[in-house]
Amino acid sequence: MMDSRATQEQDPNGARAQRMLDAVSAIACVVDIEERRLTAHNAALARALGCAREDLSAHGLAVVSDRIHPDDVARLIPRAAGLKAARDGEVVECELRARGRDGDERTFAVRAELFARSEEGCAREILFTAEDVTERRRRELRLRRSETLLAAFCSRAPVLMYAKDRAGAFFLASRSLEELIGAAPGSLLGKTDRDLFPPEVASIYGDVDNVVRQRGAPLEAEETVPLPRGERTFFSIKFPVGGDGIPEGSIAGISVDITGVKAAEREREAARDELIAAQQDTIRELVTPLLPIAEGVLVMPLIGFVDDSRADRILEALLHGVEQHAAHIAIIDITGVKSVDVQVAEMLVEAARAAGLLGAKVVLTGIQPAIARTLIELGVDLQGVVTAGTLRGGIAYALSHRGHL
Repeated sequence: MMDSRATQEQDPNGARAQRMLDAVSAIACVVDIEERRLTAHNAALARALGCAREDLSAHGLAVVSDRIHPDDVARLIPRAAGLKAARDGEVVECELRARGRDGDERTFAVRAELFARSEEGCAREILFTAEDVTERRRRELRLRRSETLLAAFCSRAPVLMYAKDRAGAFFLASRSLEELIGAAPGSLLGKTDRDLFPPEVASIYGDVDNVVRQRGAPLEAEETVPLPRGERTFFSIKFPVGGDGIPEGSIAGISVDITGVKAAEREREAARDELIAAQQDTIRELVTPLLPIAEGVLVMPLIGFVDDSRADRILEALLHGVEQHAAHIAIIDITGVKSVDVQVAEMLVEAARAAGLLGAKVVLTGIQPAIARTLIELGVDLQGVVTAGTLRGGIAYALSHRGHL
């Protein structure tokens, strides 16, 4: 490991040794700690620092020291001093930061050991070998950050997070899952749903997990979890996972507690049903209005078309009104009715008979000529029903006869 080309030419073995060192990817150099100079180095050192071999040969240790981070230089000084008393074979290891050939900061893992002694037996030269571990340290840092982040998620996330192997055994369980089922930290690892839930529930969870494995794609599902304090409902997304160290056939999942959402949804549905029912009641009242105009006298004006369902509501409302108001006369005004068919005619006759059973007389008003012809053609028997041409006439009849019925 000579640093002089002339010397190497005179010493073929030295030249051969230098070529061998230059072929090595790891950095290697020898430092004379008494004279504080670089006595030998390989090509890897020049490549790492991005400088010419001539610069290293001419300026040596100063070039190397200038590239090392000042804080690390300060730490190396006492260690270098300690090497003076080092025994043969004793190795000192450390890491240091240095500017690379592109000016970026690189990290090197360095080994130092005694290389040569003086004639008096004192440590004279130190062999330094170094490996650029920048990318390895960056990967390790990213891995540590990922592990820390995953641990933080599993510890603090308000959702359930878990992973299971092909046999259904947990190898990841968030703290929220442990708290949900009252388990101690870390106690779920290695357990299955069969160890935690009733057989029929565990079987359902297992079926869903198997569907995810078979499809090889994410699956969304609502799952119910029976607990001593009550049943909870979760929205779950389960998906297959794989990679280095992950058992084949593993799945993972994230579950969000939607119990409150489902309860609110049921309340909204109940409120909606109540609103629809109220609206229907209002509509029925609007299409079958019943107006008390005097003591014992009711008026029901009808408008539009009358089908079977509406005829039933009309009859129901009429009888209810007669009973509620103790009416003696009920006026049904059909001025606004578009047409009368058999169903409408039968409804009118039935209304008159039913009201009569309750002690009330029906007065039919607003019969238009076309409707009158229809009633005649249909042969409708309106016996017992008082008729009047207009609503005014019907009211006049009711007011004049209410005391005589």
